[in-house]
Amino acid sequence: MARPTRLQIILVSGWDLVNIEKMSMPATMIQATRACPISGSKDAYEVCSKDRHGKPLRNIISANSGLIYVDPVPFENTEEFYKTEYRKSYKCVHRPKPKHVYRAGKVAMGRFSRLSKYLPEGAQCLDAGSSSGEFVYLLNQRSFRAQGVEANLPYAEYSESELNLSVTKSPFSEFKTEEKFDLITMFHVLEHLENPVRDLSHLGQFLKPEGKLVIEVPNILYPDMAFSHKWHPGHLFSFTDQTLSLLLEKAGFSTISCAPIGDGGNLWGVFEISEGGHSKQSIESQRSLCVSNLHELEKGKMDYKLNIINYFKFIPKLLNQLVEKKFANPKSGKEILDQLYST
Repeated sequence: MARPTRLQIILVSGWDLVNIEKMSMPATMIQATRACPISGSKDAYEVCSKDRHGKPLRNIISANSGLIYVDPVPFENTEEFYKTEYRKSYKCVHRPKPKHVYRAGKVAMGRFSRLSKYLPEGAQCLDAGSSSGEFVYLLNQRSFRAQGVEANLPYAEYSESELNLSVTKSPFSEFKTEEKFDLITMFHVLEHLENPVRDLSHLGQFLKPEGKLVIEVPNILYPDMAFSHKWHPGHLFSFTDQTLSLLLEKAGFSTISCAPIGDGGNLWGVFEISEGGHSKQSIESQRSLCVSNLHELEKGKMDYKLNIINYFKFIPKLLNQLVEKKFANPKSGKEILDQLYST
């Protein structure tokens, strides 16, 4: 009789009732080249071997935490890649186009409305991964004291020259300041970090005792995205609401709230410094996330195909592009944001 796999043991142990025979998932455990930052284990299963463009990129799921991550890391020097090359490879530009500024400005307004309750009057704020500066600019427009830290040099320099913002050009691991912040934000940045626990712990020392850390990341279980399109070459980690909370707890934070927002495509988490800094979930509970997350990914493949709306997504996308072009051209970035934020 064949020896049962770890995944079968998990199922038999009662951590999840999903039947492995009914699921198209890997049944052979592999050893990752780098350990899961939550569990410290290298036990894993392969989820996908290609990125969204069909190029080799192995995403695995930790058998002991359910966290999905890229293994091995595809960059020789991750921080150097983001310093100079990422924006060019992602958007084919070194400076944001007017349509990018308009799009990011609208997103910034939505984020501000969602987190404004965590901002005391005159709050000191840090946007970690401030990109071209639209959110920092909005906070300053609303009479808060905001600054950014951005690793990508061209985008940081744009936000300084075009928007007159205070931006530290540095990877998070090297960020230094004497200031303490009421709010630190990190929007669609955490998934790009090679050493997220280290960087989160480092940033946490700059929070005030009652300060909040707000994080937004893509939701890997979002059903209205094709499975093959989920694997971005720059996303070194892929999160569910549970694994996001577990990672933050590993870094010394406690979870105030963490859940999908909007149509479910993104996760929104609010965290604060924890006195204990230890995960509240048992080891068995963390391991069960491997099974449930694999099940949800597999279920999402069928859900996507059955949702007819997904076949017509190009229509609102085209309409949005027309609006962006009409509003943004031929204005400067500052003119775009001043007009957008005034309304």
